[in-house]
Amino acid sequence: MKKKLIIIISALVVLAVFLVFTLKQDNSKAVGVQMEKVRLHTIESKVYAAGYVQPVVKVNISANVAGEIMFLNVKEGQDVKKGELLAQLDKVRYSADVDQAKSYYRSTLSAKEVAEKEYKRVKKLYKDKNYSESQFDQAKGQYDQAVGAFEQATARLKQAEDNLRKTTLVAPIDGTVIGLQKEQGEMALGSTFQADVVMTVADLSSMEVEVDVNENDIVRVNAGDSVDIEIDALADTVFKGIVTEISQLASTMGAGTQNAITNFKVTVKMLNNPPEIRSGMNATVEILTDRKVDVVGIPIRAVTVRPADKVRKMESDEMTGKPELLEVAFVIEEDSVRAVELELGINSEDFFEVVSGVDTTNMIVIGNHQALTFDLQTGTVVKDVNDIKKK
Repeated sequence: MKKKLIIIISALVVLAVFLVFTLKQDNSKAVGVQMEKVRLHTIESKVYAAGYVQPVVKVNISANVAGEIMFLNVKEGQDVKKGELLAQLDKVRYSADVDQAKSYYRSTLSAKEVAEKEYKRVKKLYKDKNYSESQFDQAKGQYDQAVGAFEQATARLKQAEDNLRKTTLVAPIDGTVIGLQKEQGEMALGSTFQADVVMTVADLSSMEVEVDVNENDIVRVNAGDSVDIEIDALADTVFKGIVTEISQLASTMGAGTQNAITNFKVTVKMLNNPPEIRSGMNATVEILTDRKVDVVGIPIRAVTVRPADKVRKMESDEMTGKPELLEVAFVIEEDSVRAVELELGINSEDFFEVVSGVDTTNMIVIGNHQALTFDLQTGTVVKDVNDIKKK
């Protein structure tokens, strides 16, 4: 009897040692993770882009005729009114062209009037059968020729007068001279087909930011979206704006290469314009494309992917071909985790909106990266590293 009791006690001791060893072994196999309760969040989806400040209205004042700049009536930074004289080109040649064109105009006008009287006279006699048809045709031809010459003279005079007007450059808008490209005494080489910019006038009371938005983000941007604007030269100040224009034409850098970047121009009107702002300043914008209030949200780092057959219960005939990858979160169930398929909505820099998959009753794994990316599977035993640190 005593021998039998010793055997039982020995067996219990061995079992106890085994259980202790097993528990220690299981605990050592548990993956350390960070955990967090799922909460409601306000999630704002934004598009980030960079560009530069420019006036909404900016006009290049160009010389459309060639000539020496006789004088400049303005300086850079000077305010001007619409119609104000800005610069004068040499107009001697163009004045002479006008005088010559006027002389030719008067000559052809006189010739037309004489030919018209003769034509009317011959026409009447021809109807009375006192002139032959050939005489009538000759008078009509001379009259038509005189009319053609007069029309040419009229067009020539208009062109000469237009060229003379173009030697005087005036402000087309109320604004400020923001750039002078020419100096007094320089030649302006303007022509009918190519203008030569002399200066630029802009209305600085209304400014905008033109930015390049990547092709992957442009689909989320709409006219009327609100924008936060930061200007490099005015640190720690956020200006408000609104999207006014979205280009339909892409611009591509490095076309035909693996590093090709396709962007679209987006114009953001600034709603307030401090006097320190200058045209050409560098700016960055945050375009608010969507906003959800009090929705289920989880940290972006908590979302990972797993093969569908590791998440869903699938039939054998569904498990052929390349496995589908699902976006999942790992939900805590007692001392292990379960991969849960997610349907995601919008996202901010830090959070995903969760349309379905988890709710505020769930505790999920939010780190570490190694565990979420590689280690965790449904059924993996985990331990909260925050609890370990507290101990």
